[in-house]
Amino acid sequence: MSTIDTRARSGGTMDVDTDGAPDPMAPERIHVDDLGAAVIGRVRRQDIDAVMFDCDGTLVDSEPIGHRVWGALADDLGVVAAPGADAEGLSFEQRLEALRTTNPALPPTEVVYAEYWRRLRTAFDESLQPIEPTYRLARELVRANIPVAIVSNSAQERLQYTVSCALPLLAGVTLVGWTTQDRPKPHPDLYRRAASLVAAPADRCLAIEDSTVGALAASRAGMRTLILDVAIR
Repeated sequence: MSTIDTRARSGGTMDVDTDGAPDPMAPERIHVDDLGAAVIGRVRRQDIDAVMFDCDGTLVDSEPIGHRVWGALADDLGVVAAPGADAEGLSFEQRLEALRTTNPALPPTEVVYAEYWRRLRTAFDESLQPIEPTYRLARELVRANIPVAIVSNSAQERLQYTVSCALPLLAGVTLVGWTTQDRPKPHPDLYRRAASLVAAPADRCLAIEDSTVGALAASRAGMRTLILDVAIR
């Protein structure tokens, strides 16, 4: 039996815009420890039909590992920093292209990515951990038969590996990773695809993000958005 009562409830808070009018679609910041109660409250009030989770930094503590692995590989390749290469929202391929302006002798993108991915898998196997409050919430939603998707700028292969490695109890949820057919966050492409896959209207989906770039992508897709306070940058 579901652990979440989906009967409508009264109460709750609502954002206001600069004119003082209620704006239920405005992104909200929330502490990770308050996330579960806030999301479950929306489900109980039947405010939402599906929940979308970002992955890196939201469900798993992968970003420090990825930075460490890339830093070591960049040192081995003798990479020199380039303007714009560290901008948020870039895919791995886009970062490499930016780096080629100061590193014209870099190996082909597929060669660099293959080595990065090999090292990253090893590091994930050794130390990747879930972020427990969000992982626990996602599991509870799945048990309650609420559609859940994980939406990431990471390549689909990496997203699948991340879930199998650190989030095994979410193995059956919809996984939407970046492909060459998508524009990465902050564009809305990934979130729009996720809404289509779970068969929920975008305005009935709630996205949970740890970055302003990701929140912008979800908002552009027409979704309500919660930004974890750990992402205030």
